[in-house]
Amino acid sequence: MEPTADDGYGGFDRAHRVLAHVRVGMGPEAIAVDVRRRRAFVACSRSDAVTAVDLVRMTPLWRARVGREPIPLIFDAPTGRLFTADARSDTISVLDAATGEPITRIAVGAYPAGLGYHPRLRRIFSGDTAGSTVTVVDVDRLEPIAAIPAGLGAGSIAIDLRRDRGYCANFMAASLTVFDAATLRPLDRIAVGRGPCKTVADPATDRLYVANSLENTVLWLSLADGRIGGRFTVERAPVGVAVSRDGHHVYVCNRGAGTVSVLDARAGAESHRIRVGYGPGDCVVDPATGRLLVSNAGSGSLTVVDRPWLPGPEPPARHPAVGRPLPGFALPDLHTGRIRTTREWAEKKYVINFFASW
Repeated sequence: MEPTADDGYGGFDRAHRVLAHVRVGMGPEAIAVDVRRRRAFVACSRSDAVTAVDLVRMTPLWRARVGREPIPLIFDAPTGRLFTADARSDTISVLDAATGEPITRIAVGAYPAGLGYHPRLRRIFSGDTAGSTVTVVDVDRLEPIAAIPAGLGAGSIAIDLRRDRGYCANFMAASLTVFDAATLRPLDRIAVGRGPCKTVADPATDRLYVANSLENTVLWLSLADGRIGGRFTVERAPVGVAVSRDGHHVYVCNRGAGTVSVLDARAGAESHRIRVGYGPGDCVVDPATGRLLVSNAGSGSLTVVDRPWLPGPEPPARHPAVGRPLPGFALPDLHTGRIRTTREWAEKKYVINFFASW
């Protein structure tokens, strides 16, 4: 659950705050959090690396090389391992999350650009964009065990843990492939908007959210029956989505606008926007603090936002004279003695002299 605006702040400060912009590497995308160790891990697609960040000091801890163009990232708490899909290497790199030391690489389908995770079934699902498949990997044996047919541009994968269902966003097919995460059978195909780029399951509201990057919308559907329930309009190119633990707020990274849209799920409308870095690609909510972590692909940074569910700071008070015509005056120029008038001010002939003599 998110704290209220008054928790720990005496009811005075009712605005979110950007606490830090941590440099992590080139092209940061997916983020994972180790709650116990207070660390965040960021897949840096243009650095071919994963960077670990200390969430207390807000500084980088280590950087580990992986395959080419890592985009999605999964943290497996029971084993303390990181899994990142390296899109241009057609592999999943496995790292020791404590040290960044490499463990192995697992071959998957062509251009893996999305990962889903089922902790109880001990499986990771790789959305293979160029292969139109979902490769299933055993988390403990560290080997592929099956491939599920998906749609063109298979990528982001969300898992409904209550029903053991997977949802793979097919970017070029404008659809979701639904599959059984236990039996690995395809179940359904659901048409969504153009360019579905990220899909996230929210257990608190029993909803699935889909960011349609080519339509500048986020839609949600019911996990119970698969029916589309609503749609939000956001800013340009939404590509990342995260949901608060209570399901009340949805955070959407607008890559083309440098903002995060905060959606009020209960009201069905956008609440406010948070200005972050350039090209925000993905975001997560830190379960321990409720802070929002945003990766900025264009800035090479991780932005940390405290109390993101609150609107921004109040703008400074505007003086009542701003925007009104300048009152008439006639003042002597201290250098020449000449009388300067409102007309001369308006014509901008003597602005420099006026300020120098005032």
